[in-house]
Amino acid sequence: MGHHSKVQLEAISGSLALSLYTVSIEWLFYGIYLVLFVFCLRTLRRPRPSRMTYRRAFTIGVSAMFLFSTSHWILQLVNAGEFIALKLLEAKQHEQDFVADKTRPAQMWNRINIAMGVFFVMNNIIADSIFVFRCYSIWGRKKRIVAVPILMLLVSACLGLASVITCGQSNIAEFLYLTWIFPVSMLFSILTTALLVTLTAGRIWWIARSARAIMGPTVVRQYRTIMAMILESGALSLTPGILYLLLALTESSATDVVLAAMAQISGIAPTIIVVRVGLGNSINDSESFRAMAAEEGPVLDIRPFDEEKDMYL
Repeated sequence: MGHHSKVQLEAISGSLALSLYTVSIEWLFYGIYLVLFVFCLRTLRRPRPSRMTYRRAFTIGVSAMFLFSTSHWILQLVNAGEFIALKLLEAKQHEQDFVADKTRPAQMWNRINIAMGVFFVMNNIIADSIFVFRCYSIWGRKKRIVAVPILMLLVSACLGLASVITCGQSNIAEFLYLTWIFPVSMLFSILTTALLVTLTAGRIWWIARSARAIMGPTVVRQYRTIMAMILESGALSLTPGILYLLLALTESSATDVVLAAMAQISGIAPTIIVVRVGLGNSINDSESFRAMAAEEGPVLDIRPFDEEKDMYL
């Protein structure tokens, strides 16, 4: 066996190992997601009308995300099988010195990758939409607050779908130099999530700061706890995306492993938020602030009071 063939076989062996690592990491996160999703559905079925509005919308949203993540997980297994078959065929070709027809397995592998990309992008769209809706609700349904995040979400979605569909045609992608679109789409998604987390946490911080003088310390601590939860969920969504962009800049093959993890984490992060809202450990709209304050007593209602009309403004 020549030196050139030996090097190629080592490269094939490395590709097979990377494929197995990618499947393993997605198996791990899918197992976590499966347990969390079942718990989320059980939580959404609990009767908590004062703390959980839009229960049906949340149920549809988390169910759609889980469906896309499950589809991505299944295709990841099929994709790994097709990839391994393709690489083994290449190894056999080098060992026995014959030309194998790799057209069919290569085409199948390419189609699977396109479908996985579509599921990945759709999952991100739903996840970001949940963040947008929650921010919109906490800000008292003010449309101007979420105008910029919605625009960024649309840009990210269009770029993501365009990159997946176009890059599926490798010749076109290389000719038009479109391989950079997906990282740009991920950048917009990261910026959208970061902006939404900042707006949501900032809103809660401002209300807690304004209410500190008349609210008890227990409620203020609850606000801080809720703000910490929002930041944690945001960090869970943002960290893999930032890691992917850094690896993409270095053109590292580890990006495949990170993307496999992101396919599941993109659904895990918003599902955690829905679970916390359902358990009453978070806030899903502006009415929840009043509900939480009411539990501490009427003195904690921070709405202005008009004595002449004997009512809250």
